[in-house]
Amino acid sequence: MKRTWLVLAGIFISAAVFGAEGPCVVPGRGYFRIHLGTGGIFGAFAHEHFIEAQKIAGCAMIDSKDALRSSVKLNFATASIRVIDPKESAKDRAEVQKTMENEVLRIAEYPQVTFESTSIERGNVADQYRVSGNLTIRGKSQPVVIPLAFTRLADGTYRVVGRYSFKQTSFGINPIKVAGGAAKVKDELQTEFDLFLK
Repeated sequence: MKRTWLVLAGIFISAAVFGAEGPCVVPGRGYFRIHLGTGGIFGAFAHEHFIEAQKIAGCAMIDSKDALRSSVKLNFATASIRVIDPKESAKDRAEVQKTMENEVLRIAEYPQVTFESTSIERGNVADQYRVSGNLTIRGKSQPVVIPLAFTRLADGTYRVVGRYSFKQTSFGINPIKVAGGAAKVKDELQTEFDLFLK
């Protein structure tokens, strides 16, 4: 049986941090995805997994005089996380989904993943920022720093794009192993997001 895991991660973060008073995530536009690689002796024969958070909510509080004093808070329901492995059958995706929900995320106990910023710094390139904050997954909070690009579009919408990696074990999640550890999911997850706020 194929097993999978993932842990979400969430996180991301957000963005919107600058611009007009109170921009919020635009539902159904953009994406937040998670990639889980495999390792171990037989890691090359195991399946990598792709997961997507489908319902992200949150807003930014904007300081019109100083964007770096702005803040953002995001969250999404763990029950909205979906396995989208394009190379798997519907049956295998359903099995991975069940493992993710019950063993990794434990969605009945931990219904939300959240991120709340604590500070914002400019990056070395125009439109680049580093957002520091607290990411909470499965009830455990960790400080994170998320690099992102922030731009304002012609229609007044804010677009936030970035990538971020973190370890499952940082949030008390043990990567699932198969065949006694000969194949396993890597501890580090890679996330990428392209969000819109208005």
